[in-house]
Order: sequence, then C-alpha cells, then structure tokens
Amino acid sequence: MAQTGKTARKATKKVETSDGWLRFKVSKKFYSKDALYGTAYVFLDRCYVHLDVADEGHYVVGIRPKPEFGKLDLNALAGEFENELINEEMRIKLAKETLDVRTKIVGTAIAQSMPLPSEEEPSSAPEVPDLKDLPPEVVKILKEEGADLDFLEDPLGIAVPWEEKYGKGEKGGDKK
Repeated sequence: MAQTGKTARKATKKVETSDGWLRFKVSKKFYSKDALYGTAYVFLDRCYVHLDVADEGHYVVGIRPKPEFGKLDLNALAGEFENELINEEMRIKLAKETLDVRTKIVGTAIAQSMPLPSEEEPSSAPEVPDLKDLPPEVVKILKEEGADLDFLEDPLGIAVPWEEKYGKGEKGGDKK
C-alpha cells in the first residue's frame, strides 16, 4: 500500500519531493515534541533529519538518506519513523508512570549506602544526613528506614578481600 506523493494518514501525512527529501507532517495532537526529537535521534546515523513547525497543529519532518547508505526506500523510512514515534511516545509515557517507583528504588539504594553514626563515637551528626538536594520522596524513605539500615551487613560476602577469599599465589590470585 506504499504510495509516492501525498498519502493521508491519521497522525502523519507524507509528501515526497524531487530533491531526495521525504517531507511529512506529524500531528502535535498525537505526538509530543520529546517523542519527535527522540525519534529523529534514532535516525541520525543513516539519514539527515530536518524538524520544523508546519502550523499550529503539526510538525514537519524532512528525511534524506546519507550517501553512504545508498538509495533507501523513502516510504519504508517514513514507516519506520512512524513506528519509532509510537515507540518513543510509549517510552515517555512509561517513564512518567514509573517515576515514583524509580525514585523509591534510587532513594533506597542511597539510604542503604549511607553510613550511620557509630554508637561508640559520640557524634553530633543527625540520624539522617542533610539531603536538601534530593527529592522529597527520597528524604522520606531515608527518614523512615534510616535507623534500620546496616551498611556493615554483608550477606553475600562481597566485602571479603580477594586474598582472603582465594589466597595469595593461587590461580587468579597474587603471583608475587
């Protein structure tokens, strides 16, 4: 069903021009500017990409294959561009939906790596370090779980030195 010339679509409208560029409009209603830039980035290795604003409701995209890739099918490139637009839009949507979970994961990781004040050494340091630059969700996690974290625990034996674990001079160890 690939056609040259004008092809009407719901979210894009293709117009092939004679100068080797394929130009088409992309609806702002369906795709964000971030999705458009992300998609253009994917094509930069094999195509020259030009982005512009056509009118209030559309972007205009120009694609021309780079000479080292020979003559590529412009309609196939347009189809790939449209598919990648959908991919980028979904990636952005999922990133927004999972932002809270990712923030909590990173916050927990930061909290678990923070050393707690030793009971033997008197310290005026607060229980939870000053974390003004962190998002509020991370600070909340640190305050809730800070006292329960023990950075000295090593259930997987990761902190064991190489020599202690494998011995000196053995295969894979120090050969001095």
